[in-house]
Amino acid sequence: MSKKRMLLASLIAASYCAMPVANADEHASRFYEDDAWYDVSEWFDGNDYNPTDEAIGRWDNETFEYADNLSSTDQDNDDINDRETNYGDYGYANDTNRSNTSSESNASSDDRWFYDYYDDGSSQQSNQDGMTWFSLYQDTDDDGVYDSYTRYRDTDNDGIYDAFTYYSFDSAGDQNQQAKSEAQSKQKDLSSKTEQVAGEIDRIKTVDVRGRDHIVAFVKNNDGKATVVDLGVKQESNSLSQGDKLTASGHRMKVGDKSILIATKAKTKSSDLTIDRNGRKYTGNVASTREVTVQGQKHLLAKVKTDNGKSMMVDLGPKDQLSKSPRQGDKVTVQGVPVKVNDRIVLMARTLGEGENQSEIKRKQAKSKS
Repeated sequence: MSKKRMLLASLIAASYCAMPVANADEHASRFYEDDAWYDVSEWFDGNDYNPTDEAIGRWDNETFEYADNLSSTDQDNDDINDRETNYGDYGYANDTNRSNTSSESNASSDDRWFYDYYDDGSSQQSNQDGMTWFSLYQDTDDDGVYDSYTRYRDTDNDGIYDAFTYYSFDSAGDQNQQAKSEAQSKQKDLSSKTEQVAGEIDRIKTVDVRGRDHIVAFVKNNDGKATVVDLGVKQESNSLSQGDKLTASGHRMKVGDKSILIATKAKTKSSDLTIDRNGRKYTGNVASTREVTVQGQKHLLAKVKTDNGKSMMVDLGPKDQLSKSPRQGDKVTVQGVPVKVNDRIVLMARTLGEGENQSEIKRKQAKSKS
């Protein structure tokens, strides 16, 4: 059993002892049905896309290795392989100097106050249909690729997620009772209430979240209360240092045994900070598109040939949510989360376009079959 599973088991036990069981209203299903997926899977033939033998957007030696899959989407060429353990284990890099970037030169030399790498499940909070939603991707087998997805909802907006739906991308995970149990247990650690913190940055560091550098700050308010804040992917436009005044708002999550505020908005005395949680960005030309029925909804899937010549499959979400559907030959920019669907990797797009033309892709909740 991995360290993550052991840690999760202890958190589950603690939560059952300390908290009442919420009304789960849980149901589970395959995200893509077999009959819908078959035609799409056949879409990729020849050598332009081998099943899960590489991470999205990179051409490699056509040999699948999970270690490569973890690191090969690294677009800023930083070294994310300096670990003693795999992604399933939260911990610290061997080279602690990696976190001491120029903007953090005044940070404490003791760098172990928060993990150097962790997985936030590409979490995202939103408000739809008069209620609060929270989505979380899961890597149930610790192979470095997300293979399931859970959407929690606060149906009466009382701050407690009282229902959730678990989806499996990989057919092998359909009967994974442990994963479903973990999804239900996670429900007890989440709150739909937005929280705000304001204070001075006491410490700041760079951490690796699935191969992308995030900025994490240790913020103390006037009363001395401290909060760990994740400020999202490191941005050149955001200049932060120890001692800066910071105000941030967002939702709390558990990372390992620590609570962290996942900021959606933040500002210093001088400026608002840019926070981007939409995932990795890819640009290319649409080779072709297809419609697939997903949970009773018509989704638009696109085969995109990226600028480096690699083909990738992109799920653009419900077609009726797109202001303009891309067509064959169109140049597109997409951001999203890569997931494993049986033996394929698919980018679950969160945005389409860029700059003023960027639009958010809203994934509507399917109606329960239970």
